[in-house]
Amino acid sequence: MKAYVRLEIRRMWRSPSFLVYTVLIPLTFYLLFTNIGALAGQAKNVAGIYAMISIGAYSTIGTLLNYGATLVNDRSVGWLRQLRFTPIPPTTVVYGKALTGVLLALPPVLVLCLAAALINGVRLGAVQWLVIILLLWLGSAPFALLGIALGYVCRTQSAQAVNFLVYFGMAAIGGLWFPLAMFPSWLREIGRLTPAHAYADLSWRVASIGENALVQDLIVLAVWAALFAFFGARVYRRSAARLGS
Repeated sequence: MKAYVRLEIRRMWRSPSFLVYTVLIPLTFYLLFTNIGALAGQAKNVAGIYAMISIGAYSTIGTLLNYGATLVNDRSVGWLRQLRFTPIPPTTVVYGKALTGVLLALPPVLVLCLAAALINGVRLGAVQWLVIILLLWLGSAPFALLGIALGYVCRTQSAQAVNFLVYFGMAAIGGLWFPLAMFPSWLREIGRLTPAHAYADLSWRVASIGENALVQDLIVLAVWAALFAFFGARVYRRSAARLGS
């Protein structure tokens, strides 16, 4: 498992596009969105925190879904079939992909938090910083499962479009671009049930700018994690059957 995870991490870090899309673009968006206008004092701090968490959540979800999409290429070039002739068990490939995805989710979280503190002057307590980083990092695990599932079910021609629609749609409805308070009441209720909102709202609550819905957020995220795991297991079995295992 360790050797496979190291191999996967090296493969991704050697790709310039990975750094551009997962670190540089979210950082640029964050700095632009939080430095346009004339906010000052507490309002600027709240806006900086909200944007840090929402863009951090959005970029992390995108990182995991895009990483899961590498399975599409691995399938098309026969890499997964080749792995079946090695001592690596098929389940190790799946678990290794999920673990690698979670590890790759840490850099964008750290970069955005550093930018918020050092450039935008966001002020939080030490414990708040630590908990938010851990929540944005480890709380992304359900999306790693979703990314792997989509990687097994999508084709090369459709993978990017499907990933974009999934994570942009979850982000838009889940309040990562605009607070749910701005939505119509019926859409607000739908947004609260999305995994993206539950994921980000846990960190918003730690920063004291979220809704009073901790238990609901945990339940929503756990239910979606179970659904993503079930979906991933089904499509993996189908893929394994097609590859002759």
